[in-house]
Amino acid sequence: MLGRNTKRALALSGAGAALLGTALMSSGPAMADTAVVAWTHGKVHAGPALGERVVSHVNNGYSYNAQCWLEGDLVNDKGISNRNWVRLKLNSGGIGYVSAIYLKGDDKGNVPNHC
Repeated sequence: MLGRNTKRALALSGAGAALLGTALMSSGPAMADTAVVAWTHGKVHAGPALGERVVSHVNNGYSYNAQCWLEGDLVNDKGISNRNWVRLKLNSGGIGYVSAIYLKGDDKGNVPNHC
């Protein structure tokens, strides 16, 4: 027969396992990167906003690894307006954000994953 302290310890460890299982199920699978291609030169910012510092650039015809898209500052350039920004993996390490107007494809640069 189990003592009161043993029952309490088992109940607590069961609750912890349930919480861990819930956290693992809600995290979902990792999103795969999407190759995107720039159609023109554009600035890559530290965040999805024009006021963020410029950390890199995309260049016409070059391919980049994108992780996902999200809404940010409205960008108006070359007769196009869009609030969607694409998170890129930078060759130098880290991440940067480019407005989707500088990428080929749809209004999200053909990136299916939302951040």
